[in-house]
Amino acid sequence: MIHILGRSSNRVALCLLMTCHGLWTGCATTPVTHSDHDDHAQVAFDRLAHLEVESDRLYQSIANQADVTGFSHHLEAESDLANSFTPPEMERIAHSFVRSLKVMLFDLAPEHFWEQHLAQYYATTVSSEEARQLVEAYDREVLIPTSRVQELRWNFVADRLPELLPVVQARSLRFHITNEAMVPSLLPGDHVIAHRAAYHTAEPQRGDLIIYRYPDENGKLFLHRVIGLPDDRIEIRNQIVSVNEEPLTEYPAQHTDTSSMAGNVRDHLGPVTVPPDTYFVLGDNREESLDSRFLGTVGRELLLGKAVLIYWSVDPEARTPRWERLNQPLSTGSRETLAP
Repeated sequence: MIHILGRSSNRVALCLLMTCHGLWTGCATTPVTHSDHDDHAQVAFDRLAHLEVESDRLYQSIANQADVTGFSHHLEAESDLANSFTPPEMERIAHSFVRSLKVMLFDLAPEHFWEQHLAQYYATTVSSEEARQLVEAYDREVLIPTSRVQELRWNFVADRLPELLPVVQARSLRFHITNEAMVPSLLPGDHVIAHRAAYHTAEPQRGDLIIYRYPDENGKLFLHRVIGLPDDRIEIRNQIVSVNEEPLTEYPAQHTDTSSMAGNVRDHLGPVTVPPDTYFVLGDNREESLDSRFLGTVGRELLLGKAVLIYWSVDPEARTPRWERLNQPLSTGSRETLAP
């Protein structure tokens, strides 16, 4: 019944990011002193950094150095697969890894994080005039393998990535789904990436898949879907959920028992009003989930992150990868609607 997320996946978290960490050795560059380093000069550094990030060339330089083979072997051993990966499967793992790396290092990074650090690096490495020239010739420069812009990019990765990785790594969580509380959205054997900083400055939305911890449940971690926001009125009658007196057009909720047990909060609840700074959550697999019906609403201070992507999935019985689930984005509150 309890939707616990495996802690051993922290090793995978290190693998996903730290397979990159350590592949680079510092290549010290001589700092450049800019007598013309004013606001006008900074524009050239900012523009060049923006082009590198927007074009995904900085990301590709990072991904190209990642130890995909090591990551594949780690998944193979950690998942206790029935058979070793074939060469075509190794290729599929590589594509999945690259996408997962993109999510963790760039999609979940602070806004303009890479542009700011790259621009700062340019400001200490090249003159503003050279930066302007590289911006003007950017479309030609990137096509030349030995171009100056590619040299600068490689030096940035070598010099700065080891110190920047921990910053972006701290913004993501990886978890292994071990039971059926969120079927069909999440299956036992799914491994998900969660955005740890999603609620640092924003509020959860209806439909978000949140990771949280109940203080009186022995430190266990849970993942459920937000159904009720602060001040919402929640009612369940005969397994039908209503929010503010309107039946909910639900996500792919699953019922494994058609009975409606009178007096049981599983099938009949409320109406109850969600207290301030708390959230009412449910598992998509209604009869197999221990959630707000039984444990109460979740305080905002207990939230650990928002699940955003499935990066790996294994059928625990067959011990075979579920290839079709790799890199599957997880639904968000923007898709939730109430019935008219």
